[in-house]
Amino acid sequence: MDRLRIGVALYNTGHYLAAHEPLEALWLDAPAGERDDCLQGVLQASVAIYKARNGNDAGAVGLAESAVGYLNNCGDLAVDDLAAWLDRLAVDPDLGRSERSPELRIDGVAIDVYDLAPDEVIIAGEAVAETASDSLLKNAVAYAESDFEDGEESTPFVGLTLEYLNDPRPVVRRRLRGHVERRRTRESDVEGLF
Repeated sequence: MDRLRIGVALYNTGHYLAAHEPLEALWLDAPAGERDDCLQGVLQASVAIYKARNGNDAGAVGLAESAVGYLNNCGDLAVDDLAAWLDRLAVDPDLGRSERSPELRIDGVAIDVYDLAPDEVIIAGEAVAETASDSLLKNAVAYAESDFEDGEESTPFVGLTLEYLNDPRPVVRRRLRGHVERRRTRESDVEGLF
């Protein structure tokens, strides 16, 4: 599983706070003296955008200014457009509410959640469920993980989690809820037999 891909996919899909989770895990896994400055910049950028979208202008400005300082020598991760956009955000935090940030690209490709493997969808779903305190998504991801561990990569829970990550419309949420409720009912019926 590639935590950079997961974080970039979440970021590009607009889950800025959730993107922070897999990226931070990747950053923290590196020894203290070898941590990637570029990754630190992307971490700060994702939180700056999240703060701007939620009206914390002071936090957004401070993190945007700091992030730009880290966004250089990024290798395969294209961040020049992001650095320029963050410079603008630092001057005008309303930009974070009125304009979508530039996509991040790995090796020239903008990764989104549909580019993730099933195990990566599960990690992405966990990050979104955690940061959004979404118990429905948390349960769906737990079922997806259980199914995946049992060898079922094309479980409805992975597919619906993927759909929900891409576009959490009420219709997708209802479908997700229906699957979770049916699974709970089936499990409680089985438990009642013993």
